[in-house]
Amino acid sequence: MVKAKSSSSSSSSSRQKGKDVQPISSSSSSSSDDDQSFSPSSKTVFLFLGLSAALSALFNRINDCDEFMNYWEPTHYLMFGKGLQTWEYSPVYALRSYAYLLYHSSFGQLLYMIAQENKVTTFFLMKIFLGLQCAFSQTIFYAGVKKLFGNQISFLMAIFMFFSPGFFLSSTVYLPNTFSMTMIMFSYGFWMLNRPFLAVFTCACSVFMGWPFVIVVGAPMALSLIVEYGFINVLVWAIVPTVSVFAPMIMIDEKYYGKLVIAILNIILYNFTSDHEGGSQLYGIEDWKFYFINCFVNFNVIFFIALLSIPLIIILYSNRGVLSNRPLFKLILAMSPFVMWFSFMTYLPHKEERFLFVIYPFICLSASVTLYLVANFISDLYKYQSRLSTKSTDDESKKKSTAAGQSSLLLTILGLLNFLVDLSIKAVVLLFIALSVSRIYATFRNYDASIEAYGFLYDDVLRAGDVTDIQFPKTIRIGSNVNVCVGKEWYRFPSQFFLPNDRVDDRSTKTNKPMITFNLAFLESEFKGHLPKPFSQQPNGTMVIPTNMNDQNQQEMDRYIDDINKCSFIVDFDNNPDNSYLNKLSKDQFRIIYSRPFLDASKSNSLARAFYIPYFSDKRITFAPYIILENRNN
Repeated sequence: MVKAKSSSSSSSSSRQKGKDVQPISSSSSSSSDDDQSFSPSSKTVFLFLGLSAALSALFNRINDCDEFMNYWEPTHYLMFGKGLQTWEYSPVYALRSYAYLLYHSSFGQLLYMIAQENKVTTFFLMKIFLGLQCAFSQTIFYAGVKKLFGNQISFLMAIFMFFSPGFFLSSTVYLPNTFSMTMIMFSYGFWMLNRPFLAVFTCACSVFMGWPFVIVVGAPMALSLIVEYGFINVLVWAIVPTVSVFAPMIMIDEKYYGKLVIAILNIILYNFTSDHEGGSQLYGIEDWKFYFINCFVNFNVIFFIALLSIPLIIILYSNRGVLSNRPLFKLILAMSPFVMWFSFMTYLPHKEERFLFVIYPFICLSASVTLYLVANFISDLYKYQSRLSTKSTDDESKKKSTAAGQSSLLLTILGLLNFLVDLSIKAVVLLFIALSVSRIYATFRNYDASIEAYGFLYDDVLRAGDVTDIQFPKTIRIGSNVNVCVGKEWYRFPSQFFLPNDRVDDRSTKTNKPMITFNLAFLESEFKGHLPKPFSQQPNGTMVIPTNMNDQNQQEMDRYIDDINKCSFIVDFDNNPDNSYLNKLSKDQFRIIYSRPFLDASKSNSLARAFYIPYFSDKRITFAPYIILENRNN
């Protein structure tokens, strides 16, 4: 898989006879810039990464409540005038920018027409759009790595990105973390391709429209640009995105919030000042092992290999193969975001998987560099010893027969070692692919039921809103409310893209009142945190300050439906025999219309649920039914 190229051949070795043997550092012809090893074209890489993105959009089943409630729901509101509002979009706090939502909802409106006004289809098309954005940025990053690091390293990295569960699970997620990862790949790719203005512009977009904290990831590149082009040039380049992206963002947010808002400043203050008691630490405190486990799950063996890249490139300074003529300073800067960000995030108490998205490309790059350096070093040792064994004259051959024998033995050992290293690297790549496929399949197999339940509800039960000619609910009439209720499973609700738009009585010329409304309703459950509430239906509803909102994750009782009998459907995970509301239901009134196995993580082995291992996983994981209940009396 990885073999260091060398212009030294057996013929060139024979021409070395009678000449002094040069040290490894200078004799290794792999230090030339001429890397003739196989490397796919950028078009081919984009084709494969685009395919991976499309599969991710359709089959990625890891759900994040922040994605659905903070991004899909307000996007649905911008597109259809209805959606849930979290406290972060309250004008009191204003932590999120509407500019990010408008960028995606604009494409969403176009895709909605292409999908012939089917909202579930629109949802998946928008995810494919997100994935293709990511695939394009991966391709630019690949082209940059190919230019700076050479063919072999870029080819290995492309394999890792294509098969990585980390990329599969992050590339189509509607979160600023994914957007920042995409823009950072553009930025570092353009930097390595010597396109400094585009590098600065896309990095600024990552900070302004994505996640402001990723400015830390952009620091190594900024340092390189300042050294190479000067501080004034970099500052001038940074003014352009500030004027063309950041300033319009402020104007957009002022329009939607009804006041001057700098959302990225608000979110920084919320996370790093004492003005908000508790701050981000209210959500998910984990110990130092969290990210190590997380990276192993998403990158398995190559994560640990990636940790060795910077030490190895310094230690093997004289034996870096095709990297020998590249500036060591720039090579280290290109890989340093991985170590910097991982250390920074590990130090902070609040940890979530999505916080590491921005360094996923650097993990793949660093692992590729490590494998290349090891292969090149062993190959150089073998070639060096091969030249030594040929450096003997006829007069000296008899005198040094013992030494020659020892040299021949060493050459044989190094040849065997070279073969074993090359074989081991191939084995590592194959093991990575096998574990990655296992992980991706496990996430789909274990967690597929929740989103499939809502797809079934939309397509087969509510028929995209055309429910007047079916038998359940029993009576659908003008003014009816179809309430889809969720309790402890609220965080797996994939947004109101999976509920039909309200139906209007087109026959009425005097009124435009809804004939049927479709609503999400919350049931009180063991979850006692802060739930969102519907955006105001008033004009300029984003400006209206919602009641009963707090930034302390404290429960607000007005979120819950007052009578479970008002639920037309209940979607739940029936894994708790003591479930407070399911046990109160009358079996004559509520019947199960959908049931599908869903992983019960609390009763399953951690390894068996993280990776699908035939026979092993089947015996060590437990499933429970994910169900939809229909109210027959509603």
